[in-house]
Amino acid sequence: MKSLYVHIPFCDHICAYCDFCKVFYKTEWVEKYLDALVYEIQHKQISGNYDTVYIGGGTPSSLNLLQLQKLFDILSPFTKCVKEFTIEVNPESMDQEKIDLFVNNSINRLSVGVQTFQDKLLGAINRVHTSLETIEVIQQAQAKGITDINVDLMYGLPNQTLKDVYKDIDIVNSLDASHVSIYSLILEEHTLLKNQNYQPLDDEEDAKWYQEINRYLETKGMIHYEVSNYYKYKPSLHNLVYWHYEDYDGIGLSAHSLIPHHRLENTKSLTQYLNHQYLSEDIILEPADELFEKIMMGLRLIEGLEINEVNQMFDIDFLIKYQEPIQKYLKLKMLEIKDGYIKTTSLGMNYLNSILIDFL
Repeated sequence: MKSLYVHIPFCDHICAYCDFCKVFYKTEWVEKYLDALVYEIQHKQISGNYDTVYIGGGTPSSLNLLQLQKLFDILSPFTKCVKEFTIEVNPESMDQEKIDLFVNNSINRLSVGVQTFQDKLLGAINRVHTSLETIEVIQQAQAKGITDINVDLMYGLPNQTLKDVYKDIDIVNSLDASHVSIYSLILEEHTLLKNQNYQPLDDEEDAKWYQEINRYLETKGMIHYEVSNYYKYKPSLHNLVYWHYEDYDGIGLSAHSLIPHHRLENTKSLTQYLNHQYLSEDIILEPADELFEKIMMGLRLIEGLEINEVNQMFDIDFLIKYQEPIQKYLKLKMLEIKDGYIKTTSLGMNYLNSILIDFL
């Protein structure tokens, strides 16, 4: 196993678009949760070092200093040789002490939940930080030597214009952030914006925005390497494990693990997790499932899917097995074959879900 994902579900507030597994922060819940993490690690007999460790949420930075140190102590046996150690943070729950604590515990990458630098738009999605707070957090982290910083952005927000997104990208560029993840707003059931009947961008408008945003990011020196991800200096090593369809461990509420021919899914019930009932489902992956998932993840990458690798992994002739959809999307200029890879074109990225359906 190269990678470990750790889910921290606690949040100080709930954003209007969020469908991730999260609960409101309560001190007593956090303490019990950290103890439950220890139980899962011991029960699964997780051991050894990882190349990457990613602490996601929720809002991991909502934990206080003592709780964060306890979390790092729990994970310390697995981070001795870590190449990339990421934690997700929200600006309003950060301060200089937490940055110092991160540095002292080998955190070398932050993923900052920004969404937009436009204060007028933040309120509409129930974000409580300001643009200034975000800028200060990024600059403070950089001053302490954490220069690998991802900025999460969104487009299609209420009353947002394409010019607003360009302004956000300009600020990211001025801060010399090393990585950008940018996602279209998708409204899931039971989120606040869904309940308010907000209408996001339609497919045609979304495709137009996506193309323009991609073009603008590239003018700022950002390298597009996955559908929604760009880097200036280096890609996310942890996320590449997912996109290359490599095995990984996941611990915590709702976390997934991928092991040979199995996907393990943890419970989404905090009550069950605190009672040490962490595993919800062990899904057996048939060869056809694994093949499709390999295709699905590979076509998300700009580098594409290495055809010989797939042939060897699954004992198939990929170009013959999928001749019909391949020819269809080659003609539509949504796929291309180059240097032994099959790749999704810029146009095809807008219709990736439709393309993948034809590979089922």
